[in-house]
Amino acid sequence: MDHQHSAQRVWRLRKQNHSVDAEVRAVTRSDALVQFFYDGELTYERRWPTRVEALGEIAERRAELERSGWTAHW
Repeated sequence: MDHQHSAQRVWRLRKQNHSVDAEVRAVTRSDALVQFFYDGELTYERRWPTRVEALGEIAERRAELERSGWTAHW
């Protein structure tokens, strides 16, 4: 299954030759699934009751990664 067609990439960060992508996808009318990919491989996912909560987790994870040297890259 190709995750790119049904998910929305929120951001991509790079460090050295690696990348982390954060994606969010709708599960139901309200539920949203957060997914993180490291070099294209799914490494984490969590379902949230609202898209707002899902995007909150994505923002927190981005802040953590940026503190450790990851930089934005689209």
